[in-house]
Amino acid sequence: MEVSIFGTLESALREIRDRAEPSSRGTAKAGLSEESFAVFQAVAEGLPLADVRAGILDGRLFQKTSIATRQSIWMALRHRYFSIDPFVSRSLAAASLSGRDSVEFRSLAYLYWAVRDRVVFEFVTGPIWQHWQAGLVSVRREDFLTFIDGLSEEHPGVRHWRESTRIRLCQNVLTALRDFGLLKGIKRKTIQQPGVALETLFHLLTLLWAEGARGAAIVAAPDWRLFLLSEGQVAEYLAQIARNGWIRFERSGRVVILEMSRTLEIR
Repeated sequence: MEVSIFGTLESALREIRDRAEPSSRGTAKAGLSEESFAVFQAVAEGLPLADVRAGILDGRLFQKTSIATRQSIWMALRHRYFSIDPFVSRSLAAASLSGRDSVEFRSLAYLYWAVRDRVVFEFVTGPIWQHWQAGLVSVRREDFLTFIDGLSEEHPGVRHWRESTRIRLCQNVLTALRDFGLLKGIKRKTIQQPGVALETLFHLLTLLWAEGARGAAIVAAPDWRLFLLSEGQVAEYLAQIARNGWIRFERSGRVVILEMSRTLEIR
């Protein structure tokens, strides 16, 4: 399937990133890796996108104990993957064909979860990245709560979050980051570089391009930190993407030439 990255899609991609005030929506659900895979596997097998909500709520796609639980799962998945351009859900359906634990599916689901939640994005590209750069791989609950305290200084709404809200959000975010492969461990969590598919990195590149980033600004964008990638590693991945014919990429020192191809084939 070929999808143009220009025109309507490029316009839609500009609206994907969560730019609103930090939200505690993450207290509702964690990674939902099992549930999201069941949904996108069903889409890959022919379930129309218009029927996804009904399939979740009536229990056809996965079994949960109550309609309230299924409703909260639908609301979380809707925000992450279904309230934006259908290109995203179609891409996740295609990636699900590689399996739930495949790098293709897991890295793409992680990418859109992170860019759709400002708290998650800023935590990973801020404190997690700083730990990784300093060689400090241990992540504690206190690290997240300190991060939230910092957010409250810039965003007054965060100051009104209850302590129970902060703790629940912390638990869910750290658990989800483990499920998506950025962290490992049950009680004691440590940072690891997650696997990432080239298709996922192309999605991220396309998002940055749609937002207006060009040349060296693309290579230096903090978004790559979601996968703990240095600028040198980003350049290496972009060179691989270029060899696939999806982009033109040249780099000499700080000079970067990057041109997008018109289509991406989603396998």
